[in-house]
Amino acid sequence: MLMLFDDSLDGIEDAEGEVHQALGMVNLALLDWFTAFYADRARDPDRGFRQQ
Repeated sequence: MLMLFDDSLDGIEDAEGEVHQALGMVNLALLDWFTAFYADRARDPDRGFRQQ
């Protein structure tokens, strides 16, 4: 995350970029921050919560 603020790494959020691919990074584009990693394995909303 802090790499986004380093001027020497400008463009690191580009998934097609060389550094991005070499580091095996996740997509850091702002609009992708709110996309679930595994939407098909999301928690069942009817499951309820455990009581402690």
